[in-house]
Amino acid sequence: MSAEQPPRKEQGPGSKALKLAAPQPLLPRLFRAFATPQFLSALLVLVATILFLVYGPRGVRPERQIIDLGAATNEAVQRQVRLVMFDLSGIERSENVSLTLLPGAGAQLTGVLAALREALIGSGVWPEQLLAPRVFLETIERRTVAVIDLLVPEPVPENDSGNAPAVVAVSVAQEQALLRSLTATALANGAAEVRFLRNGRPQETLLEHVAVPSSL
Repeated sequence: MSAEQPPRKEQGPGSKALKLAAPQPLLPRLFRAFATPQFLSALLVLVATILFLVYGPRGVRPERQIIDLGAATNEAVQRQVRLVMFDLSGIERSENVSLTLLPGAGAQLTGVLAALREALIGSGVWPEQLLAPRVFLETIERRTVAVIDLLVPEPVPENDSGNAPAVVAVSVAQEQALLRSLTATALANGAAEVRFLRNGRPQETLLEHVAVPSSL
């Protein structure tokens, strides 16, 4: 008896389908995708754009303007200001004058009050011993507050005779006229409110007689 032959495996259409469905290598597929005309055209456009941006013609840059802030801040300016003056009887008069002032709102208002001092000395309202005040501007809730600091000579120790040198002494009417003139002039030149100090410290009165607002 001859040995029996093992049965042959029939190759049907199902086996061909399995071979077709087998996964292909990744690199050949990527190569075929990148070799398409559409991809090569897009790559050439991208390279040309990059080269144009890097090496292409550039516009002429404008020259940088240098502003000397130091010179501008130290230069005096000419301003038209208004002086409001009250005499000892309470009568008001005003005068528009042209002044050469330092820049800066606080420095300018300080110069205006120095001019007010010169005008009021002649009328007997501003005592000669009282210097021109310093002015500081503060912005509080969008309001410009002028802080006027009166520079009053401090009393000195008594000498051997027991008498102290005289300091600034004013009457009530004189102090009222001084306060009204300072306040009105500050308001006429940009301030919304006015506060007062004496030698850098808050005080209840201007010069010991008339009450003034001092707190911000």
